[in-house]
Amino acid sequence: FSLQVAPEVLPVPVPFLCLQPLVENAIKHGMRGRRGGGEVRVVVRDAGPEAHITVEDDGAGMDPECARRMLDGDPAREGGGIGLANVDLRMRQIYGDGYGLVVETALGAGTRVRLRVPKTQFTSL
Repeated sequence: FSLQVAPEVLPVPVPFLCLQPLVENAIKHGMRGRRGGGEVRVVVRDAGPEAHITVEDDGAGMDPECARRMLDGDPAREGGGIGLANVDLRMRQIYGDGYGLVVETALGAGTRVRLRVPKTQFTSL
């Protein structure tokens, strides 16, 4: 596990329970069946008016279509989890539709989940 946070974004609040499920998924699902361990990285960068947060693993990955169905909240999705859909929905409800999750994945190639948090909306989250 590695964590890299730009000092400029340390005061930016992240909505409650929006980062934890992503890290949990990277560990629980990304490292499933992996021998010899793997790596989970959380990187938070300064991007002008926003903080960009990436949670990525070098694990199993998944079919991109499965990831899309998960974000859509499709009850027939594999694994039955609701973490990605919940975080995506919360981010969109708080900041608007342009702030949903972006998931990059492929079978055997790990998964990267990106989210953006505006710096100017320091509201109670």
